[in-house]
Amino acid sequence: MQSVAAGGIGILAFVSARFGNRRLGRHELVGVLVAMLGLLALAISLSAGSAEGTGGSTAVIVLWLAGTAGAALVALELGRRFDARSIGDGVAGGLFFSIGDISVKVATEGGARVVFAAGVVAGYALGTALIQLGYQKGGALTVAGLATLLTNALPIAAGTVVLGEPIPRGVFGGVRIAAFAAVTLGAILLARPDHGAARG
Repeated sequence: MQSVAAGGIGILAFVSARFGNRRLGRHELVGVLVAMLGLLALAISLSAGSAEGTGGSTAVIVLWLAGTAGAALVALELGRRFDARSIGDGVAGGLFFSIGDISVKVATEGGARVVFAAGVVAGYALGTALIQLGYQKGGALTVAGLATLLTNALPIAAGTVVLGEPIPRGVFGGVRIAAFAAVTLGAILLARPDHGAARG
């Protein structure tokens, strides 16, 4: 999944620049490369297999999802306030998609946790709507790049933090930690595209 997403960001970068009749700016190019490396590193760390977690506390899971939704609303407000609505939409869209992904994992445990199916519907619906709005306001690379990074990284982080899935031991654990650092840096760089990128 992560390797496909990494390749998708690279293809999106090319298509976005080609149809926009411009070259990728320095921050965009470095951000794409760092993000791709980070997502590929996540895929490598996952190839070692993920140990089963404890399932986590339902209250903690709800708190994580609520906090993620709150962060999405903050991203939208900051995007509006600082005239960066496409970035706000991309971040919020990725956050809501991560809510959908995490909810899928929890809901499929069965029992009373099937109620998290509501998070699946809400997360994916809001994520899709926000990303589409972001496309209308800014570059596809920035919007989809940020959304993709958050959609891939946050569910993995949630697995460790709230679902009790251990970080792999040895080299794979180090690779996963480095991957998260790269994904974070890539997201920061994609949120600061070079507006002066050369036109073709």
